[in-house]
Amino acid sequence: MKKIILVILMLVSFTILLSGCFYPACCVRPIQYDGAYKGKVIDADTGDPIEGVVILGTWDTVFSGVAGGVSEYYDAKETVTDRNGEFTLPGVGLRLNIINKLDSVYVLMFKTGYEYVDGPWESLKASFYYKDKIKWEGNKSTIPLRRLTSEERRKHSSLPSRPSAPTKKMKLMTKEIDRARREQGLEPLSEGGED
Repeated sequence: MKKIILVILMLVSFTILLSGCFYPACCVRPIQYDGAYKGKVIDADTGDPIEGVVILGTWDTVFSGVAGGVSEYYDAKETVTDRNGEFTLPGVGLRLNIINKLDSVYVLMFKTGYEYVDGPWESLKASFYYKDKIKWEGNKSTIPLRRLTSEERRKHSSLPSRPSAPTKKMKLMTKEIDRARREQGLEPLSEGGED
């Protein structure tokens, strides 16, 4: 009888362990280091650096299960390009992935008057759309942004969607999106207008 109970417990344990691995990335790294993301933003036409581009990074955690992964907001950080167009977006550092896994950072780069770039950082490297536009030297990127025409700036599609981070974690991005929305005659995202 003890052998049967032991076999059942082993099968249950194995099943639980296996069910957590249906989301393959969960099984890859129990300890994960998410370091800084570095790059430079330039004008697509002139090649000049663009100062004041807001870079927002948002992270989700993924809970794995038999039916797949479920994402949940984890953290957000932001920065702005300097006069050389360069930025460093801090990562979340060292993280233990036991119950859930930290997903790749999702970045949004936006400055009023320019097209915006968004997507998972790793996808910017592999994306068919961005592969001929963004240049990579190791993990450092050079990202060209195209200046929008007056007609393009009036279209609502020139604005990024509201990021999933809490407003208090994206004050710079909210302020920049509000600036562009006001330019188009739209209500700002933030309740009181400028923070």
